[in-house]
Amino acid sequence: MGTTTTSLLFAKITWAFTLLWFDFFMQPSVSLMGVMIGTVALDLATGIMKAKFLKQDRTSTGLRRTVVKISQYAVPVLVFFVASRSIPEYKVRLEQAAGFLMMFIVYIECTSIFENLYAIDSKTPISKYIYKPALVILKFGIENNPVAQAAEKMNKKTTVTTTDETSHKKKTVTENIKP
Repeated sequence: MGTTTTSLLFAKITWAFTLLWFDFFMQPSVSLMGVMIGTVALDLATGIMKAKFLKQDRTSTGLRRTVVKISQYAVPVLVFFVASRSIPEYKVRLEQAAGFLMMFIVYIECTSIFENLYAIDSKTPISKYIYKPALVILKFGIENNPVAQAAEKMNKKTTVTTTDETSHKKKTVTENIKP
C-alpha cells in the first residue's frame, strides 16, 4: 500500500470515529439544530468572503440559495422531530434519524466552508496544511477517483454551432457530450 493510500485510509478512519463521537455526545437536540444553522450561516459568510476576495459579483442569488437551503434542511429535521413526538413507539428511531440528518447537513456545510476558505487563497501555509487536507478527508479523496473523473467527463457540456439549411441562420446549442 502506498503512502497516499495509507494516509487516505487513515483519514477515512479518523472521520468515522469523529462521526461516532458526534453520535455519542451530541444526540439529536435543539443544540445540534443550532450547530446546523450556524454552519449554514458560516458557509454564507465564507461564500461572501470568497466572492469579495475573488472579485466576483455578489448578487441576491447567493442569499436566496441560502434561504432555500435552510428551508430544505430545516423542514425534514422538523418533520422527524414532530413525528417522534406524534408516534411514541418510533420516538427513538425518528430522533436518531433526525440527528443523523443534521450531522450529515453539518458535514456538507463544513465541506463547503473549507472549499470557500481554500478558494480564497490556496497558497498560504494554513491553506496547504489545514484546508487542503481537511478537504481531502471530507471528500474521501473522491475528486481524484477515476470513476468520478469519468463521470465528470460525461457531464461536460459543449457548445455546437450549426447552420440551418432552409433559413441559413446560425444556431448555437449547448448540449451534453455523449460518450
